Amino acid sequence: MERFPHLKFLQKVTGKPRLHGGGNPNPRSEENKNNKQGHFGYLSGQTNQIKTSWQDEINRRAALNLAPLDKDVIPIFLKINPDLITYDFDLKQFGIEVISEEDEGYIIGASLDAFTSLDEKISKFLNEQHGGAKIADFWEIIDGNNWKPEHILSDYLKSIWSDIVDDRTYKLEVGIAFDKPLGNAPNPNSRLYERNLQRYNENQRERDDRFLERQDEFEAFISHYGNLTSGIISLDDSFCCEIEITGKGLKDLVLNYPFVFEVSETDDIIGLNSETEEVGSIEIEVIAPELNSPEVGVIDSGIMEGHKLISPSIIDGNSKSYIDGDNSTADHTKNGGHGTRVAGAILYPNGITSTQQPYQLPCFIRNLRVLNGDNKLTHKLPAELMKNIVEDNEDCKIFNLSINSNVASRIKHMSSWAATIDTLINQKKVIFLISAGNISKEDIRHYTNSGISYPNFLDEKYCRIANPAQSSFAITVGSVNHANFEDDDFVSLGIENEISAFSRIGTGIWGMIKPDVVEYGGGLAISKTGNIVSNKESISPELIRSTLNGGSAIGKDIVGTSFATPKVSYIVAQLLKLYPDEDVNLLRALVIQGARLPNAFFENPTSKCIKHFGYGIPSLERVTRNTHQRATFYSVGEIKAEEGHIYSLNIPEFLRSHVEEHDILIEVTLSYTTKVRRTRQKTKSYLSTWLDWTTSKVGESFEDFKDYVLKEIEEGETVYDRDTRNGMAGWNWRIKSDTRGTVDGISRNNSTVQKDWTIIKSHELTDDISFAVRGHKGWDKTNGEVPYSLVVSIEVLNSNLEIYEAIRVENEAQIET
Repeated sequence: MERFPHLKFLQKVTGKPRLHGGGNPNPRSEENKNNKQGHFGYLSGQTNQIKTSWQDEINRRAALNLAPLDKDVIPIFLKINPDLITYDFDLKQFGIEVISEEDEGYIIGASLDAFTSLDEKISKFLNEQHGGAKIADFWEIIDGNNWKPEHILSDYLKSIWSDIVDDRTYKLEVGIAFDKPLGNAPNPNSRLYERNLQRYNENQRERDDRFLERQDEFEAFISHYGNLTSGIISLDDSFCCEIEITGKGLKDLVLNYPFVFEVSETDDIIGLNSETEEVGSIEIEVIAPELNSPEVGVIDSGIMEGHKLISPSIIDGNSKSYIDGDNSTADHTKNGGHGTRVAGAILYPNGITSTQQPYQLPCFIRNLRVLNGDNKLTHKLPAELMKNIVEDNEDCKIFNLSINSNVASRIKHMSSWAATIDTLINQKKVIFLISAGNISKEDIRHYTNSGISYPNFLDEKYCRIANPAQSSFAITVGSVNHANFEDDDFVSLGIENEISAFSRIGTGIWGMIKPDVVEYGGGLAISKTGNIVSNKESISPELIRSTLNGGSAIGKDIVGTSFATPKVSYIVAQLLKLYPDEDVNLLRALVIQGARLPNAFFENPTSKCIKHFGYGIPSLERVTRNTHQRATFYSVGEIKAEEGHIYSLNIPEFLRSHVEEHDILIEVTLSYTTKVRRTRQKTKSYLSTWLDWTTSKVGESFEDFKDYVLKEIEEGETVYDRDTRNGMAGWNWRIKSDTRGTVDGISRNNSTVQKDWTIIKSHELTDDISFAVRGHKGWDKTNGEVPYSLVVSIEVLNSNLEIYEAIRVENEAQIET
C-alpha cells in the first residue's frame, strides 16, 4: 500500500480585506423612499413604541405571576442590509446583541440598553453628526412580539401553538444565544504577544463570567414554570438543554424571553430492530488486528464482545456504558442486537461467508453503549452525550454513529446535536460517520398506498435525512440496493445500485450535499398487491448477530443505513492506518475522492441522483492505491480568509498528443473544518471562515491564473483582462460552484467537502492545470487559520494506457512506500 504523492504547492497570494457596508435604506412606505428624515424618524418612533410596550409588559408581570425579566433588555426584530449578513455586521455599536440570523437580512436581536445606543445613532445620523453613518444599513424595525413564534418554534410546535394549554407540561429542547466568540488567541510569534495574550485572557474570563451569568438567569426563569431535565451543553455562541415547562411558561419563554432563538419538541431516538430470529453459523479462523490498527468507537446499543467473530478486536478496559444506572456494555437488543451488527459490518464489510481464511480483522472496536435494552436513547440531551464520549475517549479518532432521530432534520438552524458534533470534529480532530436515517416500512406502505410510488416518495419533506446527519463536518452515509429480487408475490423496491427505499435523502441543511456517500445497506421488497413491505434474505446484508437472547451467530434479517455506515467506517480506519499523522480533513477528502456515482449517473449526474447518492459509492482500492491508469496527489495545509493557495499539475506531452483520443477523468476534492456558530443560518454564516476551490481555464497560463485569483480575493485592480478569461473554455465541471451547473440547483460551495469532476479528451489537455484554494471571511474577525486538504486525481478511462509514472516524473513527486 503506497502513499499518494503530494500535490505541488506553488504560491500563496494574499488580498487586502474587503470593505463592506453602506446600503440604501429600505423604508416602510413608498413616500419615505428617498427621505432620510421620514425613514429614520420612523425608526425612532418604532423604538419608542417598543420601549413603551416592553415597560407595560414589565409592569404587569408580577400581578400575572410571570417570571421576572430585565427592564433594559428588550427583544427586537429588525431588518438590515442583507449584503452585510455574511460578514457579521457589528450591531454591538447599537447596543444590540444578535440572537439569530434570519433570511433576507432579518435579525432577531436584544437591545441591552433599552435602545439608548440605537436612538443615539439615529439622532446623529439625522443631525449629520459623526458616528451615525452606519445606521443607514438599518432598513426596518418590527414592533410587537407576534413575529416570535414563527421564527423561534419548530414546525410541529407552530402547528399546535394556538392549542397550548397553560397548565399542561411540555418536554422541549431550548436554544439560548450568547455573544459571539472572541476568536483565536494571539499568535505567539507576533509582536507584543505577551500583552495581547494577557488582554485576550482577561476578555475570555470576562466573557465566561457573563456566559455563566446568562445560564443562571435562564435557569431561574425556567424554574418559575418547570425545571431543566438535562445538563447544559455550551457551544461557542449559545447553549442548549432539555426542559419540562408548563404551557404558560412556554408562551412566556417564546414571546418575552429575550435570548431564546429555538424551541423544539424533543426527538425520539431509536435504533433499528430485527423482526426475525434467523438461524445460521459459520466457522472462521479470525486473527486479531495489527497492533498499529486504529480503534473505531461504536456509539450504539452495546456489543456482544464475546462473539468469536468480534472478540479479538476488543481491547480490555476500553468499553463503557453511558446509560445511567446500567454499567453493562452488552448488546441486549432483541433479535440479534444492533451494535453487534454495526461492529461486525466494520470488521467484515463484505460479509462473513465469503471471507478468505485465515482472516485478520482490519481494526479494533471500542464499545460505547448509549442505547438501552429497548434500543432507545435515554440520555436527555444527545449533544451533551457526544461531548462526554469524545472527551472520555481522547485516544479514539473515529466514531461510528448509526443512530438517528426518527423524523426528518430541521432546516433552519443546525441542531444542537449536529452543531456539537461539528465543534468536536474541529476542536478534537476526530471524525464522525453518521447514518442518513431510515424511513419506516409503515411510512413506505403509507406513501405507496397513497399513490406515491418508489422512488418518488423520497422527495417528500418527511423523508429528508434525520438528525444529526445534517452535521457539516461528519461523513453522512445513505444506502443503496446491492441486488434485485422478485418472486411470485414480491418485487424489490428498486434494482441493484438504486437508492434503498428506506434510505433518507438530501440535500442537507442550507443546500449541503448530503448524504456524502452511500454503501450497501440492503433493500426492501413490496408485495405485488401493494399492502406489505418486507425484508428478503437475498436483498439483506450478511451481518453478525448477538446471541444473548438466542438465535444465530450471523444472519441476513435486517436492513438499514445503520449497516451501510460502518462499511465506510472500515474505509476510514484503513486510511487512518495509512495516514496516522495527517489531519482528519485528508481522511474526509480521500473517502469522497474515491466515491463514484453508480450507473450512468457518473458521466451525467442529475440533481436527484446527488440527493440520493451524494458523491456515490466509495472504493477502498481507489482511495488507497495509485494504478498505472490513475494518479492521485494531495496537499494538507492551513489558510486564512483573503488568502489563496495555488497548486499546479503538469501534464506529460505524450498524453496531450493530438493523435490520441483517450477519455481523461479529472477529480478534485476540497475538505475543511472551522469554528461554527449555531445561531446563524446558511453555510457562509455558520462557519467562521469558508473555503472554495477554482481552476485555471483551458490554456490559461499560471501567471494569468494567479492574477485572476488575486483579483477575486481582494476585489482590486489587476492587469488581468477579464473579458479574455471569460472567452476561454472551462473544464465542464459536473457540479460547479453555483446552482447553475450541469447539476441544476446544487452548488458544491454550500458544503465543507467539495468534490467535482470532468471527463475530457486527452488532446484537449494543456501543459498544466492550476488549482486555487481560496479563503473567504465568515464571522471570525480575528481571521484565524483554517485546516484543509486538497486531493486531485487524473485517470485514463477504458484504456490500458499507462500514465502514472509519467505524471509522477513530470511533477517531480517522490513516492513513499
